[in-house]
Amino acid sequence: MDMKELPLGDPSFRKIIQRNQLYADKTKYIYEMLKASDCCFLSRPRRFGKTLLLKTISELFQGDREFFKDLWIGAQSDYGFERRPVLTFNMAYANFQTRDELVSEIKWSLRKQAAKHGVLLNLERSYGGMMEDLLEGVSEKHGVESVILVDEYDAPVTDHISDRDLALACRDVLRDFYRAIKTNIDYVRFAFVTGITRFALSDVDSGANNFLDISLNEKFAGICGFTRHEIDVLFEDRFEATLEILKAKGELPPGADVDDLKAKILEWYDGYNWLGEERVLNPYSILKFFLEKHLGSYWPSTGRPSHLSALIRDNQLDFHQPSLAVYPKRQVTKTELSGVGIAPVLFHSGYLTVDKEIKIPRFANNLLVMEDGYTFKTPSSEVDLYLKADIFKDFFKLNNKYISDLSKNLPAALLQKDSKEVVRMFHDLLVSISYHQRQTVNQYEQLDDPAERSQAEKFYHAILHASLLSAGFFILSEASGGEGRPDITLFLPNEVCVVIELKYRHRGKTTKTVAGGASGARKLDKKKAKDKELAAALDISEERIRDRDYAGPYKAARREVICLAVAIRGRTQVAARFLDAEAIDGSNGS
Repeated sequence: MDMKELPLGDPSFRKIIQRNQLYADKTKYIYEMLKASDCCFLSRPRRFGKTLLLKTISELFQGDREFFKDLWIGAQSDYGFERRPVLTFNMAYANFQTRDELVSEIKWSLRKQAAKHGVLLNLERSYGGMMEDLLEGVSEKHGVESVILVDEYDAPVTDHISDRDLALACRDVLRDFYRAIKTNIDYVRFAFVTGITRFALSDVDSGANNFLDISLNEKFAGICGFTRHEIDVLFEDRFEATLEILKAKGELPPGADVDDLKAKILEWYDGYNWLGEERVLNPYSILKFFLEKHLGSYWPSTGRPSHLSALIRDNQLDFHQPSLAVYPKRQVTKTELSGVGIAPVLFHSGYLTVDKEIKIPRFANNLLVMEDGYTFKTPSSEVDLYLKADIFKDFFKLNNKYISDLSKNLPAALLQKDSKEVVRMFHDLLVSISYHQRQTVNQYEQLDDPAERSQAEKFYHAILHASLLSAGFFILSEASGGEGRPDITLFLPNEVCVVIELKYRHRGKTTKTVAGGASGARKLDKKKAKDKELAAALDISEERIRDRDYAGPYKAARREVICLAVAIRGRTQVAARFLDAEAIDGSNGS
């Protein structure tokens, strides 16, 4: 039997079947989705097979059983292969720069679909009205309901994420587009919407609130990508030849066998967890690996999503939100554009995956409750290398020397309550901040509004968060504790937790004039004034730990608690003080 060709590029389902190319059968997932809801939404990273999935569904509703005879839905199911008119929309309009241009593009797509199905539209109506005309006209012409498939539904928003006003205007346009589908749902047999992010989903929900989100539904976890089992079956005839080539290149040792090759593939490319029984591997990387026969970084090299690049470039990612390590479910599924957290963006973009489902403690109405949440990690070695080497580097310009220093020396300094060593490491991080980042902080400090000046403190929080994460620490950020939210809770082995509160002192004038002496005035020593301001900030940080009982919930859980107050002034001044968690109820800290 001849080896099947690899379907790289952007082939349609029809071409893959006609050319007898390699295909992972996802028709059982499609069958279950059609039974689950008339309207579904799926979020997956780029190059993960969403477009091929849509083309498969489109072909399925053409009613040609011959294309599916060797697949699950044709060979093992009771699916009837009813023929339905299919309306397809791709929202990745590349050239619009205004809301009106987006509306024009949508109207053009509606006219194109109308022409395809021989339906006349009233061009004087709004795009919502034209959608109504299209659905009603197609239904009357064919005598059955339509199927609606929307690819890259969020592109109008994510492509303009750095222009908040335009992004919001685009989101409003999409809301009305999906509302038109909801209003005319009687003419729709099935609607399926796919994209990368959830940024526009709030308006899908409000505009068409009967869409079932299957993105984190365990039943559909493997609907895109390759599972381990699929790789074992689909690439069975390629393992031996690939093994020999990798051994010849020195990428595997001379004595390696197929099991070693499979283990190495999993080390490099395994994988994504969407809460199903099996992890899923990126299909683009797997196909490229077997084509190139080289263990390399393939998917990350295809380019960063435009929305992620824009958010990093414009510093709009909110690193002050709960960290990459732990995130509440309500934050992961957040759809609003405001306060965009780094974890959901990286997760939906494919740079993070769920590690575990957990319960996260938080206080609600003075009661400790446990809410659903996730721990995250990078999905594979190829992504991990890119994430740490490129994305964090772009945003914070982190220096590996100082990250390594934190990883090696911070645990001992915390356990020994060595404030001088902590100050040294944090100071080294501060002085390594790039000129561009320093200018950002300087701009914040010049603002008159105290709330806007507080962004400078958030910046230093974010630097510390990202550095600790890059150093491999397990942390919670702004997790509910006591009567407030400590900036960082860092977990060490043996159930030791470190509560860290950081206070930033804005740089003010340190030269003051007072009466006295023959001249009638004298200048206060600048260094003493700076030290006094730094000490005052440290006192505030300590007071917050004490007054808000940040250590209380962890002590109640019988954990050893270390409380650390930190203060920063300007770019180079750092102070730290450890508190005695056992005597936190009003005694003086050390």
